[in-house]
Amino acid sequence: MRVAFHHIAYQPLAVCNALSIDRLEATARQAGLAPGAAVMDIGCAYGAVSMHLARALDARVTAVELDPVMAEGAEARVRAADLSARINVRRETSAAALAALPPFDLIVAIGSTEPAGKGLRDPAAVFAALSRRLTPGGALLWGDLFWKEEPPAPLRQLVETGGYYVGHDAWQAAARDAGLEVVSAEISDDAEWATYRTAMETAVADWLDAYPDHADAPSVAATAHRIKMMLDFGAPFLGFSLYLFRKG
Repeated sequence: MRVAFHHIAYQPLAVCNALSIDRLEATARQAGLAPGAAVMDIGCAYGAVSMHLARALDARVTAVELDPVMAEGAEARVRAADLSARINVRRETSAAALAALPPFDLIVAIGSTEPAGKGLRDPAAVFAALSRRLTPGGALLWGDLFWKEEPPAPLRQLVETGGYYVGHDAWQAAARDAGLEVVSAEISDDAEWATYRTAMETAVADWLDAYPDHADAPSVAATAHRIKMMLDFGAPFLGFSLYLFRKG
């Protein structure tokens, strides 16, 4: 199986975005979940967020990951942590998992690609679709990029190949349009961005040093360079924020 940039870059990260696990937990606690609450973690990567929430919130977590390499890694980490009874890793799309399972008390979607279904990118429509899979009073923990100001067209085109992004206030307006209450909205600081970028860049550089002749090394290096240039050039325009939205 091919090695991709994200397989390497995401391994050391507790959260695969510019966000600390401590702030994620603190925000999730505002949902007021009871012990044993049902949580879905969409795009769980290697399972770090799922494991943290299972422990910190005494939750039952459905961890969804479509990428087979990361899903296998998540399963291995969950077994090693003796959390298999509390965390179920599902190798499928979030739309399929949401359709197959009862509503959740908390849905976690941090930097997820099309979490409500393929082709659905309009923020209000995404939030409305996810809200339908929440229990009454349930919450959506949403983290994503936002535009600080209108970006140059080439930057928008590059960044939005994997998603659709709006301004900080527009994310919140979209949630309200979907009938959700905005409980919390916090922007990541420079330290969170630095931790995120340093961890990714170091992991990839170390892997390239260790495996310079690997067949996938050129593509990993090219992706690392492209992402670094995108984040360097995009720094004045891109932010990251974590939101907690509650269903009435």
